[in-house]
Amino acid sequence: LGTSCGTCHDTDHVDPPGLMEAKTRKAAEDEVTACDGISEAASFEDEEPQFLQNNKEAALQAVRKNGYSLGFVSRQLQNDPEVVLAAVQHNGLALEKASPALRNDKEIVLAAVTRSPWALEFASQEMQDDRDVVVAACLKDGNALQFASQELRRNSELLIDLAARHAECLKWAGQELMYSKRFWVQVVKRDGRALRYAPPVFRKDRDVAIFALRKYGLVLSCLSEELRDDERVVKAAVARHGAALQFASLRLRRSKEIVMEAVLQNASSLRYAAPEYRTDPEAMAAHGFSEERAKNGK
Repeated sequence: LGTSCGTCHDTDHVDPPGLMEAKTRKAAEDEVTACDGISEAASFEDEEPQFLQNNKEAALQAVRKNGYSLGFVSRQLQNDPEVVLAAVQHNGLALEKASPALRNDKEIVLAAVTRSPWALEFASQEMQDDRDVVVAACLKDGNALQFASQELRRNSELLIDLAARHAECLKWAGQELMYSKRFWVQVVKRDGRALRYAPPVFRKDRDVAIFALRKYGLVLSCLSEELRDDERVVKAAVARHGAALQFASLRLRRSKEIVMEAVLQNASSLRYAAPEYRTDPEAMAAHGFSEERAKNGK
């Protein structure tokens, strides 16, 4: 499975294991407070727990305060659409406590994944293979794709569309797509940043790299050392984002042609050039021209 490049600057990226730990920790905390939620919602001083578990009104009050309270009601109420819907609308992960029948109910599952995309893990296999449900989850968090059916994870059209919004879903693409050059070309033509999720074989592929760099020059940081020393590749990068010069090889940061291209695109790129260019008349002239153009909004 492809992984993101460690040198890429992506503040939206979240490591799946970390997300899983956070989800598990949050679930544990919610379960601890769920009992209190039920007690507060019921407020029946003389009632027995069994009565509370089978009391729909008390259950509704409880799950509206804490969705995980669904785990403390009777199986009959865990199979009640109104109670379960109220629970997942508060906390989508409460879907785990719903009956198998309701984990296969599209309305309830959609409500759950819209609230908490990772609730897709607890949906039925049929719902994990439902495109509407999977898209709803992945539009909130691309990492939810890991819980989708294998068939949907192999759907190139779906993944290309999702990747344009949440590129992290690409980590969970089926193996057939993960190692398909055609697929990655289509993906990076829409969003060059997505290349950071490609397997190493495509981060050192010149063709794929150039398509990506034409959309997002800074993805040069994720390419192989060989490509960061490739004139055609680096030119494509700095033409799109002059600051990509910082990720080029030392040899190309000493190339006048490359430096001028970068500085003309972004005046501040001069700082990434070899030291001798910071006093070079032509480079300084290009720097001044680029700054003036930026001021004039051109």
